[in-house]
Amino acid sequence: MRFLPAFKYRMRDCLISMGVVILVMVGLTVLSHLGIVTFGGYEQSVDGVVTEHYATMNFTMPYTIFMFVLGIVSIREDMRIGIQNGASRTTSFLANMACMVVSAVTLSANCVVFYKVWELFGTGLVIIDLYSAAFLNEAAPQTAGELAMCFTMASVANLCLASLGTMLSLVYWRLGKAGKWILSLGMGAAVILFINAAVSFSWLQDAIVSFALWMVKAPVNMDIFLLALTAAAYVIARAVTLRSPIRAATA
Repeated sequence: MRFLPAFKYRMRDCLISMGVVILVMVGLTVLSHLGIVTFGGYEQSVDGVVTEHYATMNFTMPYTIFMFVLGIVSIREDMRIGIQNGASRTTSFLANMACMVVSAVTLSANCVVFYKVWELFGTGLVIIDLYSAAFLNEAAPQTAGELAMCFTMASVANLCLASLGTMLSLVYWRLGKAGKWILSLGMGAAVILFINAAVSFSWLQDAIVSFALWMVKAPVNMDIFLLALTAAAYVIARAVTLRSPIRAATA
């Protein structure tokens, strides 16, 4: 079983799952519009003067959550089926990663296309994404450059969440029951300690603020951070697969 058959097997399932998610998001958008028509839209005002009626709905976040879940549930199945059909761990891992890349790009393209198609109806329902919220003051992307940045950032965010899902799935797969409890409790404790440290130490607060300002200073900065996080997650995930035992589906 070489790379292409493994890729086709995973991609077929990804396309079906993506189709369902896209239909759900389109349906929710239409229902949001019907709700606005029925009950009235939200009002945006400048100096007390109402300038427009609008509502927003973010496609990026549901898609990133979908990619996170897809990364969690697909990698173990691909590793098992790959081993059963003579594919190496490397082949199975790379085929899964390639499918995550294609899925991330496909969902981002869907965002851009749907935004432009939706504008043609003039419904008053403005749809925004991660790039719009962070850099366009919650306005829909209009120019070719804005649409390109919207597509790029959504693709990177989707892939980043998929890589994190893959990493967590493989790490938990490798650990025993005690290790899973320790890791789960440890992650929660680490978050609590980090929050307490951020409240207690001004230098840490300044560092967090500086980092946040750097990320929103330019879209490329956020893309770089997300790509770095993606690379780190996949490196860890790949390291785990080197000697990870291939266990039954109940593991």
